[in-house]
Amino acid sequence: MLDVAARVRQIELITRRLVNDTMAGQYHAVFKGRGMSFDSVREYQAGDDIRTIDWNVSARTGGVFVKQYVEERELTVLVAVDVSASMGIGTVERSKRDLAAEVAAVLAFSALSNNDRVGLVLFSDRIEHVVPPKKGRGHVLRMVNDLLRIAPKGRQTRLDMVCDELSRIVRKRSVVFLLSDFLDSEFDRSFGVLARRHDAVPLVISDPVEEKFPDLAGLVPLQDAETGAVQWFDAGDAQCRTAYWQRQAVLRRKAETLLRKHGAEPVEAKVGQDYVPALVTYFRRRAARQ
Repeated sequence: MLDVAARVRQIELITRRLVNDTMAGQYHAVFKGRGMSFDSVREYQAGDDIRTIDWNVSARTGGVFVKQYVEERELTVLVAVDVSASMGIGTVERSKRDLAAEVAAVLAFSALSNNDRVGLVLFSDRIEHVVPPKKGRGHVLRMVNDLLRIAPKGRQTRLDMVCDELSRIVRKRSVVFLLSDFLDSEFDRSFGVLARRHDAVPLVISDPVEEKFPDLAGLVPLQDAETGAVQWFDAGDAQCRTAYWQRQAVLRRKAETLLRKHGAEPVEAKVGQDYVPALVTYFRRRAARQ
């Protein structure tokens, strides 16, 4: 098992290559900045839009001058990551939290390549840790390091709480990437407020066991990672397995319906699978709609 410092270096190598080869252009096409800001004036030339004439400068100088604008590129990006107990589950290669750390790094390095400021919010049933938005490679590596090292005080997930807090503390419109397994479904109102104030992008982190129960036989104890409650499950019973699958499917559909209701398109990243195609598809779809 790699120590945290080695894992941070490994994640940097993987994610910076992904960003340089694949993600930077896709991210840039979607998150273009806040708009146009005034830069300077120049003399009018044939073909210029008369709506850009600066009448004050023109009257003062006796000539005809037009305003020039530049694209205001810098955005504030927040990556909010669920570090509750359920994110520690991992049945294939690594945990959901490890996958979330890598996806968060891809998003952070993409923001960095776009000259955006990026920050980190870690949450469970409380705000566990905040890294204020800044720029720089060292800053992004600190974010990844903090995400991997944190020992959360809370075990449960409160998506309503983190959405309310983000809406309250982030005043300027920002891009908010929300990474969670979204097993908590009581966040309708608070996510709606967040999505109206900011560009909210949900990334659903899941593990294969949440869709299909492993091939086991006999009675198996199932422990809720967040509450500690234990239920015995007859893994060899077809009806039990079907009931398990149906319950998980209902939870996933409920979360997806809620997110889409507020205009957000969930992006899914599954442990043990390549998450890059889902991210690229999302960015391309967003860019095509703009």
